[in-house]
Amino acid sequence: MSKTKLLFNLIMYVNAMRNFTVEDAAHEFHVSVRTSHRYLMELSEMGVPLYTESGRNGGNRMLDNRALPPIIFNENEAFVIFCFSIP
Repeated sequence: MSKTKLLFNLIMYVNAMRNFTVEDAAHEFHVSVRTSHRYLMELSEMGVPLYTESGRNGGNRMLDNRALPPIIFNENEAFVIFCFSIP
């Protein structure tokens, strides 16, 4: 899986799960814990509103006041994404 596709799927995972650990994300996407942590940091730098709590009962979660706009593509843009996403 390409990194771009993995990051996109990780955004969808984070949005759906709401509360998760780095280990959960690593297991879901078959990557190391270190890679999972790095990808989550990249999402945070891109503006995905993630919050991390340290400690025994810690983990990651989406902030409740997140504002991710819907993704809207015209027909040509959707066609290009579809064509280039096929392996």
